[in-house]
Amino acid sequence: MKKQLISIIFMALMISLSMCINTKDINGDTGKYIGNLDNKNYINNSNNNTIYLNISGNIVELPLRASVKEALSTELINTSDSDILRHYLTTKIIYFEYNKSLPSEEGMVSITDLSMKLGFLNSIYPHEIVDDSVFNNESEIERVKNSNITMIIKIIRSNSTAKIVRVNRTFVIEGNSLKELDKAETRFVLAIYTGLAK
Repeated sequence: MKKQLISIIFMALMISLSMCINTKDINGDTGKYIGNLDNKNYINNSNNNTIYLNISGNIVELPLRASVKEALSTELINTSDSDILRHYLTTKIIYFEYNKSLPSEEGMVSITDLSMKLGFLNSIYPHEIVDDSVFNNESEIERVKNSNITMIIKIIRSNSTAKIVRVNRTFVIEGNSLKELDKAETRFVLAIYTGLAK
């Protein structure tokens, strides 16, 4: 029962926080439009912490936890922006693995931001977004984690600078501080959102 309550609170938080992302009709006031990571506007606007993307006919105002320039400094190992997007689009479950005792100022806020931004896309690209709190036992967790329809996102505080490492279906987002985790989390978000805006 406690796990279900935590799960419901987690999902409610994710949905309510996703309302912080604004959408505007494509014919409305669009501000700056940035289409994808290869777009030259990224170079010109690289210190922006907010970008505007056209996703499914709506302009989405996307606030970022790090600037585009900082996010692009994230080291990608065994993966690329298109690889992250491909895995996102070809899976139905997103499983979050993280240290639940991590304080907000040390990285939990990055985890919350990432789950919120992926939750926002659920109306267009549906996924079940879960963590271990929704399961009754370890065997259920392992079954989901080992499924071909699951994308695992593991967020850890490490001793390295901002980095995203892919190991099979697991994407490890890591950094040695909140700032470095924010850079890596922002790069992951940009890979998905800008890929969808192409």
